[in-house]
Amino acid sequence: MTGLLLVAAALTVQADTTRLTLEGALERARSASPSVLAAKAQSAAADARVWNATRAFLPSTRVELQSMRTTDPVGVFGLKLRQERFAAEDLSLDALNRPDAIGGHSTTLGVELPLMAPEGWFGFQAARSAADAQRAGTRRTASAVAFGVTQLYWGAQWAAHAVAALDTALTAARAHAAQAEAMERQGLTTGLDARLARIASREIEIRLAQAEVERDVALSTLATQLGLPADAALALSDPLTAGTPGLCTEDASCDLEGRGDLQAMRAGADAARLAERSAWWAQLPQVMGFAQLAHHSGDAPWAGGSGDWTVGLGLRWNVFPGLSGVGAVREANAQRRAVDAQLEQAQLAAETEVRAAAQRLALAERALDLATEAEAEARTALDQARLRYRTGVAPITELLDVQATATETSLSLWTARRDLLVARAALDFAYGVHDR
Repeated sequence: MTGLLLVAAALTVQADTTRLTLEGALERARSASPSVLAAKAQSAAADARVWNATRAFLPSTRVELQSMRTTDPVGVFGLKLRQERFAAEDLSLDALNRPDAIGGHSTTLGVELPLMAPEGWFGFQAARSAADAQRAGTRRTASAVAFGVTQLYWGAQWAAHAVAALDTALTAARAHAAQAEAMERQGLTTGLDARLARIASREIEIRLAQAEVERDVALSTLATQLGLPADAALALSDPLTAGTPGLCTEDASCDLEGRGDLQAMRAGADAARLAERSAWWAQLPQVMGFAQLAHHSGDAPWAGGSGDWTVGLGLRWNVFPGLSGVGAVREANAQRRAVDAQLEQAQLAAETEVRAAAQRLALAERALDLATEAEAEARTALDQARLRYRTGVAPITELLDVQATATETSLSLWTARRDLLVARAALDFAYGVHDR
């Protein structure tokens, strides 16, 4: 009870303290954790790459503006024709060979539309699958951060209870020393009892100082995971004794279908297969339509002049690019086989992780039952040891040993409570229930 009162007192916070429930900490982690923000940015980049791949089936448009002045015979001949200024005297040999300088402005609007480009179609689909993989990976990252925050949250609460338990033990050790000193003054004991009690209290002081440092470090680590300064004042309001059962228990139906990393691997495998098809189709010709509208003027852009248009179909085929095409196909095939193997390995690893998490949960439940029984026995034993020493039946060493045992069983009980809450979260994380 004393430990609980100390923890409650520690949670009396100032106005600038951030009060957090576990759910509040998880919500903040999903929106402010640097790891989650980085993963979301990478996902946005993958989505942008899908837009880049739309050139496989959407038209490409270009606008060109050109101004020039030249005495090149071919250039002069062409400019005059385009500007509809060509005259009979321009056909003379002297005019053709040594023309006067002429200037002009040309504005061109061109459109190109792929009509048959399977390489690009498969490339676009591969980019979409890659973006799906990145989004699934982002969800898994957010879930991993949430699981880490859960561990840190309960770890910080455990550290606070450890400080309270050791503080209670220190108070008891000092009381034992005072009692031994009083009995020494009465001639009932020698100075050895008080000295042993003081030694025990010094050892507890050291452990208490260590526990206080661990508590502060746990809170600082939790703060940084939430995107807060390391020295931010946090008040964790969910007690270590609370906590709802995990979503994946023996009575719940959980599977691995929604686990983010496996979804990412499956989408990555789809992307690899599509990339392999794209590499095959890259060896075949592409057909496209094109159109061009041009305006030519001599005095200023878009001034009076003439225009022309062009439409057509084109076929593009790099018939023999050395052996690079063969290499590209083989590389894509090898990458696809590698991703398939990685997916199979990831599936097996996930199944193993679930099995291990379930076993750890069963162990944590059993450990809590045993720790609860041991802590109750230790409290009773401590009451008996105090009575035995007070009445002179037992030496101080027995009392100090039982006091140490009571302290350790109290710490073990808090450890078992923390481990159970973490084990429940670990099983949910193994199944990926928060990845959906």
